[in-house]
Amino acid sequence: MTCTARQIDELIEEQAAWYAKATAYRPLLPARQLSRADEVKLHRLRLGYRTLEELRDDFESRQCDHCGHLARHPLRHYLLSCPATAQLRQQIGGPEDDEDRAALVLRRALEDLPRLLVVVRSAPPPR
Repeated sequence: MTCTARQIDELIEEQAAWYAKATAYRPLLPARQLSRADEVKLHRLRLGYRTLEELRDDFESRQCDHCGHLARHPLRHYLLSCPATAQLRQQIGGPEDDEDRAALVLRRALEDLPRLLVVVRSAPPPR
């Protein structure tokens, strides 16, 4: 797979926007107390990493590893509707845009890091 400079720029812009919404630029504390595997999972969420399949031009959807749902946006599905992450979600009013709601779910989940870690250890985010 080859990406053009424009595609790379767009991806970087999308990830920067996600990071701002999901983290409000707050650092991940206490990172030094986390295992490397946990750090990777949390950083993948905080950066809004796309799956390898999503980066392909012919990508249409991906099956969720946890519930089998076919998702066009695996990270959004993971945060907004996957049964494996239901305990992260609270009643969320506000943004109608799925990406904004998913970022808000993550931002709130990051406030309760022990609970978030339980979820990502038992049901890792899409890779």
